[in-house]
Amino acid sequence: MLILALAQCQGGRKQRLDHGDKLQDLNLTLPEIADYYEAMSGRKLFYILLSLAVSVLLLALLLRQIDPALLKKTLLNIYLPGLAVYVAIHLLTVWLRAWRYRLLLQPQTCSWGGMLLATLVRNSFDDLLPARLGSLSYIYVLNQRLGVPFEAATSSFVVAFVLDFLTLGPFLILAVLAAGAVSVPLSKGILLAAALAFFLLTGLVLWKLSPLAGLVARIVKNLLRLFGQSEKRWARLAGDKLDQVHRSLDTIRRPKLMAVVCVQSLFIRLAKYVSIFCLLFGLLRSQGYRPADLNFWKTILGLTGAEFTAALPVKGLAGFGTWETAWTYTFRLLGFPQDLSVVSGLGVHLITNALEYGLGIGALLILAFLFLKKNNKKRFAGKLKL
Repeated sequence: MLILALAQCQGGRKQRLDHGDKLQDLNLTLPEIADYYEAMSGRKLFYILLSLAVSVLLLALLLRQIDPALLKKTLLNIYLPGLAVYVAIHLLTVWLRAWRYRLLLQPQTCSWGGMLLATLVRNSFDDLLPARLGSLSYIYVLNQRLGVPFEAATSSFVVAFVLDFLTLGPFLILAVLAAGAVSVPLSKGILLAAALAFFLLTGLVLWKLSPLAGLVARIVKNLLRLFGQSEKRWARLAGDKLDQVHRSLDTIRRPKLMAVVCVQSLFIRLAKYVSIFCLLFGLLRSQGYRPADLNFWKTILGLTGAEFTAALPVKGLAGFGTWETAWTYTFRLLGFPQDLSVVSGLGVHLITNALEYGLGIGALLILAFLFLKKNNKKRFAGKLKL
């Protein structure tokens, strides 16, 4: 939340600069600003190059384990009804996420169209940065493009983020129990204990989310005071934003609302797993696999293993390489052949990313068009006044 508040302050600074305020008012000099942006650009370039190197290395290792013709054949012979069901359920999931966000924004409002666009952008940026930081684009779109207050956008994002992790626990427990009956080559007791602990921990975080936000705000203010930064404008703004997010989280914690969004979150996760299972079947049907051969619960375990790579501090560019490696390793543990584990991981990740990036780019283009249209109207109105 501190990162979000500081980012909002940075946006506020930019707006003030655009309106002609002096740099001295922000306690910054031109050399300091130049050094800051140069350092940030250098770090971004280094991370991109490192991520690209990781992707190239891991993908090269994976492709050495298969015949490239098998990957090409699998993609070209994909079972179209399976692909169509995947796309349909994915779009349903987008709608469910948008609905949940709209409920969490209350009493603030956002149009259905705007919320769907923000959700599509969030989905497309989700895997671009470590620890799913790309999903913060949701807050930017709502606040900077759709006019939703920062605190409402941030609190709805935080609650939805925790709910997504909370619903992972029950499905993992069921998957371990069901897949354990068909010999998962790992200690079932350890897996169950880890899944249960994860569920209880995320449940505790959700329950104490508002007090935790208040604690973070107090810690940040004390640290700023300790280092003599508390009277600076950006520090005061950051503190105010954290307090506003804390109050917004308090508003969200209504029992009826939390019950509704928890049920929604369970359906969102179920829809996600079913859609990936349909896509996996569509890919491997040409290899003679039937739905019963794939095992829905094993698919959940394999997908979970792959998605946990998003928490890595360094991963492949847009997840490529690290995601497929984790998928392959997990599916090999679950008893799938080496070549089909690699091919299915590459195929699933390529198709899911192609769909999400395509929808995300389309949403960005629509938002850009609406933004330009709005600015043109303002300029035209200004000319009329003159």
